[in-house]
Amino acid sequence: MKINTAYMGEIEIEQSSLMTFEHGIPGFENEREFALIAIEDNDAFQVLQSIQTEALAFIVTNPYTITTNYNFELDEATVNALQIKDEKDVAVFAIVSLKETLAQSTLNLKAPIVLNTTNKKAKQVILNNEEYAIRHLISSESQKG
Repeated sequence: MKINTAYMGEIEIEQSSLMTFEHGIPGFENEREFALIAIEDNDAFQVLQSIQTEALAFIVTNPYTITTNYNFELDEATVNALQIKDEKDVAVFAIVSLKETLAQSTLNLKAPIVLNTTNKKAKQVILNNEEYAIRHLISSESQKG
């Protein structure tokens, strides 16, 4: 299917790249279908693009490739809503806020996106953990080594 995107113009996407947010994303409750699109020549980041609204797109990444000691438990309501049967069927993404440089850019570790890779149901989960910030500097991880 063809969609118009915020960063790449009109592109062809596979049905398998679509994910459904049953209740939308906080702040965008009416946006329910998104495509996860690879960025050419970049394995670290992807685009989470709304199917409905061309201008609505988020840069996302796997937080485990950038930060250390990041883990959380999903509550039973989320597990049931996403119909998660096995831990291996879960993918986690963090929204990236891009700044002038990558070192100034941040990850939202407070509200990860959780995806059931089997049925493509997704949800942005708000974590009740003070250790995780909405604006976690990517550069702080590289300084740690």
